[in-house]
Amino acid sequence: MEQNYSNENHDRQRRWERLEYQTGMALLLEDGRRFEGVTLDVSLTGVLLKTENPPEGLIIGDLGELHIIPTDENLRFPCKVVRITDTKVGLNFHDKQSSFGMFVTHDMMLDLLTSINKAFSASLDLESTIETSVTHIKDYLQSEAASLFLWDEENKTIVCGACAGPVDITGITLEPNEGVVGWVIQQGIPHIVHDVMGDSYFSRKVDEKTGFRTESILCAPLRIKDKIIGALEVINKRGSGLYAGHDRIVLTALASATAMAIHNARQADAQAERDAAIKANKAKSEFLSSMSHELRTPLNAIIGYSQMLAGNQKSNMSQSERGALGNIVKGGEHLLSLVNEVLDLARIESDQLELEITEVSPAEAIEGAMIMANNMAEKNQVTIHEDPSLKSMPKVWADEKRLSQIVLNLLSNAVKYNHDNGNVTIASALTSDGMLRLSVTDNGPGISKEKQERLFQPFSRLGMEKSANEGTGIGLTISKKLVEMMDGRIGFESQAEKGTIFWFDLPVVL
Repeated sequence: MEQNYSNENHDRQRRWERLEYQTGMALLLEDGRRFEGVTLDVSLTGVLLKTENPPEGLIIGDLGELHIIPTDENLRFPCKVVRITDTKVGLNFHDKQSSFGMFVTHDMMLDLLTSINKAFSASLDLESTIETSVTHIKDYLQSEAASLFLWDEENKTIVCGACAGPVDITGITLEPNEGVVGWVIQQGIPHIVHDVMGDSYFSRKVDEKTGFRTESILCAPLRIKDKIIGALEVINKRGSGLYAGHDRIVLTALASATAMAIHNARQADAQAERDAAIKANKAKSEFLSSMSHELRTPLNAIIGYSQMLAGNQKSNMSQSERGALGNIVKGGEHLLSLVNEVLDLARIESDQLELEITEVSPAEAIEGAMIMANNMAEKNQVTIHEDPSLKSMPKVWADEKRLSQIVLNLLSNAVKYNHDNGNVTIASALTSDGMLRLSVTDNGPGISKEKQERLFQPFSRLGMEKSANEGTGIGLTISKKLVEMMDGRIGFESQAEKGTIFWFDLPVVL
């Protein structure tokens, strides 16, 4: 039978402030008797010890010392028996020394930190692990609620990533400087609020949305070196006490451990994504290598034999047969061009395409592109004009072969999508920041505003898919990526029924 009963309200209050804590301890009385057991829960001023055997002969008021098992001569806590049941002994530290509270706080915090780190390292579900950790932190700091907020860099907001308590606020967002959480993230320092009614940083936004009543707050930043990634907050200290300095120290330590665990988990996720990307790129590269051989070899054979047959004047082919053969050659060349461009685009996107950046004379690169462009222009009844500015261009840093490819892409588009008897002009100029700008201007139908945003997207021909003009919808995409790989920039201006100008800038050799 229990020999001592506390006031019911006082007993509830005392249990409310206790923490579950289990460790081996031994009660050594002044007369030499010893009772060993395991703690069930503790407070800063007392402990409930479950003994291995009934504490026979023990009475209320007995004095002794509580020892940690295994025995540590430096950890002795003078105490008095205040409560006895069949197998449980309630002890109060008669001098109310803080050393026991410090020991328990330190020991429990280490245990909690270890469990948090293990949980993060073992779990593949970051969100559920954060939620579990927040629950443990709430209980450890004897709080009614706890929440973890993370800074959303993309949207410039603060988002609740996990919470524990009577209401669920997961997903709720705050402005960068809103509430105690916002202030802590902005300042990078912890903050204690004993009464929210007197705190200028407190915001009632969450309380008004949930019906929860916040009274006191302790908040600490989630810090990774000099970067704040969020904040950890506990609300409403249970029992009669208030959040104090040691609570701030504990929460700061827990916030640091949690921040590092989140950072490591994110790094692991990022590494997994990088590994998957590398694996995918390798598979893509192997596929492209195979496809290059499997498609190019028969295509080149088809084109070669078709051209040979078409050029044989001694054959007995009719005019219609020669026309069909010409279509085979034309179709084969178009398909080979498509294969080449798809392979180029795939190599660029998988970082497999290497450029040879050297000092290049733009005039020489343009000359090679002009030969092919003029042949196309003649067939399309379009005239290409070379502006006099092309005669005095400085050298640029570029890959000569790819520079010629970019110029040809822009010229061929200007020719293909122009009016009959249209005009195309290629010119050069120096920009205000000292780069060489090459521009291709046409007086064609122009590009409507609703289509302009899709101009550099691959396989987008902007409604020209069924036109007589051949095209892959990849040339502009490749041109943009090549220009950027050469530390340049590309752009355009267009007006419906007035024409289009495409331009790209490259670094000048000083």
